Amino acid sequence: MKLPVRFFAIMSMLLLCGYVDFATGYEVSVFLIYMIPIAAAGWWLGAAGGVFVALLATGVWLVADVACGHSYSHPLFLYVNAGNRMVSFLLAVTAIRYVKARQSRMAERLQAFSGDVPVCTQCHRIGAHDGFWRPIEGHLVEFGHATLNPKVCPDCARRTYARAPYRFASEHVN
Repeated sequence: MKLPVRFFAIMSMLLLCGYVDFATGYEVSVFLIYMIPIAAAGWWLGAAGGVFVALLATGVWLVADVACGHSYSHPLFLYVNAGNRMVSFLLAVTAIRYVKARQSRMAERLQAFSGDVPVCTQCHRIGAHDGFWRPIEGHLVEFGHATLNPKVCPDCARRTYARAPYRFASEHVN
């Protein structure tokens, strides 16, 4: 979906949220439906778009609350409630951006270990998508975030120690 279409869809959802909020009155809280356009903006439009829509949603809620006739015992309470909603909306944008960034990092990690991975037949280095050739260990650490734990496999241990002189093996047995 193209950016103008996404923006139009988000603005339409936000206006629908405002209408539903106004139509249900101040006794019914429809606070959570505002999260739908805010989440969509954070996902599709990025952090700045998400913040913009979160601030706009706060304004839409404020207008809907006043327009449906909600009166407060003190005028400041309207703005305290608006501030609370704004903070919640901004936290939702932060959470959506975190999930999006984490998904992107996971996709990069998967790409490094899937598909056609070039391996040199001579030195056994791996060609990464950035054009550099790295040792297998370096590739595992950099892209897989692996912690390497050096060990000797049983086959190599048998081959290595089978060729060792008997006295070498007997010196280390106590």
